[in-house]
Amino acid sequence: MISEQSLSPNAVRFVVQGNQSMSWRANLWLAGSLGVVIMGIALAMASQGLWLIIPFAGAEVLLVLYCLYLTVKRLARKEVITVADDAVKLEWGETQPDRQVALPRHWSRLKYDCPESEFEVGDLSVGAHGRRYALGKALGRDEKRILYNKLKVWLP
Repeated sequence: MISEQSLSPNAVRFVVQGNQSMSWRANLWLAGSLGVVIMGIALAMASQGLWLIIPFAGAEVLLVLYCLYLTVKRLARKEVITVADDAVKLEWGETQPDRQVALPRHWSRLKYDCPESEFEVGDLSVGAHGRRYALGKALGRDEKRILYNKLKVWLP
């Protein structure tokens, strides 16, 4: 998901974030539903004498919950790209920036390598003075192309 905000005639801000198709509450409902089914099967097997299945079923439910947590946490990360008169400011973080980089706008170069394979999303990056920074890590192929075209207007 890409949102664009004009700051002035010569400045713009892009906020890039992964598409969160389900809220944390919906993910908990999904994990709970799977847990009920898995534990129901495990209890039915335990009543037949296979009681050793219960701890593994519990571990499976916890693993699914942990994987859902990691997915939601990763999709909550944002990239904020601010193109101003003299600088390009890149910020990464969830609720506040935990990493920031400022590049001189005049020397910044945008690069997008997109292979022909439909299974690869390509690499979008901006760099200056020999350092490159990846952009749009949570975006798909089409969204990266859209971000590249929007940034190309502001950066060479």
